[in-house]
Amino acid sequence: MARKTKEEAEQTRQKLLETAALLFWEKGVSHTSLADIANAAGLTRGAIYWHFKDKLDLFCAMSQQVVPPYHHIYDTMERNALDNAAHSLWRGSLEIMTTVSQSPDIRRILGILFFRCEYVGELQSLQIENLDWIRQLQQRLICIIQLAQQQGQLKLGIDPVAAAIAWQAQLRGLVQFSLLLPDTPLLQSQPESLLKPYFSGVFKRDCWLVHD
Repeated sequence: MARKTKEEAEQTRQKLLETAALLFWEKGVSHTSLADIANAAGLTRGAIYWHFKDKLDLFCAMSQQVVPPYHHIYDTMERNALDNAAHSLWRGSLEIMTTVSQSPDIRRILGILFFRCEYVGELQSLQIENLDWIRQLQQRLICIIQLAQQQGQLKLGIDPVAAAIAWQAQLRGLVQFSLLLPDTPLLQSQPESLLKPYFSGVFKRDCWLVHD
């Protein structure tokens, strides 16, 4: 019985997260109350407070759902970068685009974070955490591109730090663009064509496409 109760509690928690994401996307974070979420989920506000201390806690839990896929991709890039850093970054870039395009839940959460949330008041602390996370990923990315430099894969005059920042900016921009204009064919079926200008400008061509 205890096991069933634990499973049911997790199902309720997941239902609240999914309902919150739907309402945050439809109405915006600031215009969605805990009562709205409870009503839409067919639950009481007490059910929400059993799992989350307030709306910020619920919002943070929802936001964290996009973290594991990104960390998995970065972990894979770092591991494969030991053999071929440029190609590892290429494959990781494509995986990010594929993950975003093929996962409605991740798309919705990213859309909320980018377009349906004002990072002021109670959410200001979350913006600080987001910036810290971006900087952490940036440091990991710099290490990958520095490996590419050590492997003789960077073009002459390319600075690894600048290349890392440019990569982050491009991927973030492509993800946001795909959320705003999801029917753009190139974003869905040919992400390679959108990534090639960056890679051809930063890396020697015979390294980042060597296995493709």
